[in-house]
Amino acid sequence: MQSKYLIYLLLCTCFAAGTGCKKWLDVQPQSDIREKELFTDESGFKDALIGTYQLLATKPAYGENLTMGFVDGLGQRYATTSTTHPFYGTARYDYTNSGVKSYISSVWGTLYKAIANVNNILVQIDDKKNSFTGNNYNLVKGEALALRALLHFDLLRLFGAAPVVDGNRPSIPYVTTFGNKTYPLIAVNEVIGACLTDLSAAAELLGTDKSIRVQYNDDPFLSYTRNHMNYWAVKGLQARINLYKGDKTAALTAAREVITDGATSFPFVTSSAAAASSNRDRSYTTEQLFCLYAYKISDYADEYFKTTSANGTPVLYTTNSNMATLYETASGGSSDLRYVNLFASYTSGYSSTKYWQDDIVKNNSNYDYLRGIIPVIRLSEMYYIAAECTATTTEGVGYLNTVRSNRGLSTLPANISAATLESEILKEYKKEMYAEGQLFYYFKRKNTTRVDGSTINMNDATWILPQPDDEVEFANRF
Repeated sequence: MQSKYLIYLLLCTCFAAGTGCKKWLDVQPQSDIREKELFTDESGFKDALIGTYQLLATKPAYGENLTMGFVDGLGQRYATTSTTHPFYGTARYDYTNSGVKSYISSVWGTLYKAIANVNNILVQIDDKKNSFTGNNYNLVKGEALALRALLHFDLLRLFGAAPVVDGNRPSIPYVTTFGNKTYPLIAVNEVIGACLTDLSAAAELLGTDKSIRVQYNDDPFLSYTRNHMNYWAVKGLQARINLYKGDKTAALTAAREVITDGATSFPFVTSSAAAASSNRDRSYTTEQLFCLYAYKISDYADEYFKTTSANGTPVLYTTNSNMATLYETASGGSSDLRYVNLFASYTSGYSSTKYWQDDIVKNNSNYDYLRGIIPVIRLSEMYYIAAECTATTTEGVGYLNTVRSNRGLSTLPANISAATLESEILKEYKKEMYAEGQLFYYFKRKNTTRVDGSTINMNDATWILPQPDDEVEFANRF
């Protein structure tokens, strides 16, 4: 019997006031009339897309699980020795644990809800093309296609085998329609191909306007475009997916386009902005190709990365010795901007301050762009991809040294070995993307024996998350 998967199409609601999403709140997938009311004009399509971004910034998705929380637990980023720790089972890849199963279910369900939302946009937008003004049809459709690729790819990285292990193994459904039906599980390489097809179409549409707007615009949809899947985010995602696929030539091409042609739009953070006593740029906002705005980010950060106990440590912390090793403080790493400015010291270790909001002035248009930022694709990753994919070690060192220099570190010798370069790239991923959920994917892509920091030997049962129990039941896959 062919494996099938049932995707429940539940639409999201808006989570912040003032975004013009009132019509979105009334949408029900069963009601064709209400869908038509939502998509009668350009504003309805914008509201639907904004609502999807807001859904993705919540805890079950990138607001926590896919960044600072669950996936970084899989990546061994935190000290989880206590059996009461929220990520104790996660860090041990115990997918039978009830808490871990809850994380898995919420990720799967939320991302497929978001996919349903963008598909609803995509199946209707062409019929309403004449209702759009200016370039907005291209932007809305391009962003929707790009989001569909992003979400399927992250589902694949969790619930599918790595291409280096078996690109032909069935993995997840790639859903491109809107409606209650079953969808077949398709091979890993087919999912990757579908992602790249959507991104190619998105790049063509979004390439009509490559500008990055960092302030409020008269049209809110055209404001803060780092918080949208813009053209450069599409290029960054193409680089990331092609590297995961093993196509280093295509990955390098996309990464280089961002590094060269997009350089003026994404300047490296300055040392003064990174160390400012107020309005500190903790997420290095200017370097974000794509980030989400989470209006409850301070709640998430306070829950995990702060403590009210004088002698306590936050829920998510790393030990003093791990911190010293991570940033190589014994060999010059104490000058690293990230080490100096992005951690708070407690009795038993350090916790990340990347998401703290305390020192950002509220209701000030000059600093609003610093608030609530959750990194999804950042500039430095393009340099790491380029460093890994270049034809010569010397050129790779050059890309890596660009990031090191901008982080306050000394440059590496140009004549290091390929093995040393690979080791240094991994060190940079660890330093740069702490609390961002990317490290587990690095080890999975390379199919390493272990994830650094774990004593568990990895295999299919630990690399590949099981699909939620209720989904398996509804799909009749036993």
